[in-house]
Amino acid sequence: MKNYEMLKSLPKERLEARQFLRHCFGIAELSSGELLEEETDSQYRKKCITVLCAVLGVQRPTVRKWGSDLNFDGIPNYCKFTLAYIHAAEIVPNQLNSILTGEYNAPEVDAQTFLEKILLEGLTEKQILQTVSHANFRATCVKTLTQVLHIGTKSVQDWGQDMSFHKMPKIHKHTLGYALAAISKSSKAWNKQAA
Repeated sequence: MKNYEMLKSLPKERLEARQFLRHCFGIAELSSGELLEEETDSQYRKKCITVLCAVLGVQRPTVRKWGSDLNFDGIPNYCKFTLAYIHAAEIVPNQLNSILTGEYNAPEVDAQTFLEKILLEGLTEKQILQTVSHANFRATCVKTLTQVLHIGTKSVQDWGQDMSFHKMPKIHKHTLGYALAAISKSSKAWNKQAA
């Protein structure tokens, strides 16, 4: 369970869509006048929709339903945490060109792979057996997924009875992929500091 500590490196605060997009396009540090000029460009909103579709793995009509302005106020709360993970992993703006040209593939990690990495990696076979056969193991799996995905316990429980949670929607698989990328980025930075 020592790997469970890795989750503490994930961002605790969600990132609003508009702020995330400003970071993506490298305009977050501009003055308000310069921001206004960039954000009123005729192609800017279209590019924003393209970015959100690509990184979250959703369709354009879905993003359009989130709002007609650049705030995308209707974006689900759990997606804002996904945006925070993407930002922490520094995926965008590094991948911006591949996103805008349609060549980007959002990372996808299934629940079992994620849970094995967080809860079991580095344990001996005996420790793994003790951990997975513990009466609270399923509850620990559910708790871990609800904390990382920022969704309700009932939703996670409805995805299946075993560790695979095979009914988990694809959008959450992307979030788990970004969470692992953010954890990896954080641990590399920590290792550099310690060296």
